[in-house]
Amino acid sequence: MVKNNNFKKIELKEAKDLMKDEALLLLDIRDKDSFDQSHIKDAINLNNYNFDDIVKKTERRKNILIYCYKGISSQNAAQHFCNLGFENVYSLNGGYTNFFNDEQE
Repeated sequence: MVKNNNFKKIELKEAKDLMKDEALLLLDIRDKDSFDQSHIKDAINLNNYNFDDIVKKTERRKNILIYCYKGISSQNAAQHFCNLGFENVYSLNGGYTNFFNDEQE
């Protein structure tokens, strides 16, 4: 039976603290072109081709932070990971746009 956990939406400061964890799985769900142009350091571009492999190889208790452009689509992806039994899933509020704008200041 799969636990129906819920992900946690987190703000940028909390996300940056979480990124200090070297074991964090950081997933970027934006399109490949956007990812190739720029992404958060150590992020993996999650897509239809690597999704099953990532799910199979990732320990269910691992911290997972998912982001998209503005923090909307990542919520659906985060909930999907929770539905698959992952326990520590986070969605970045404001997404990559929020992160990028903060880095430019």
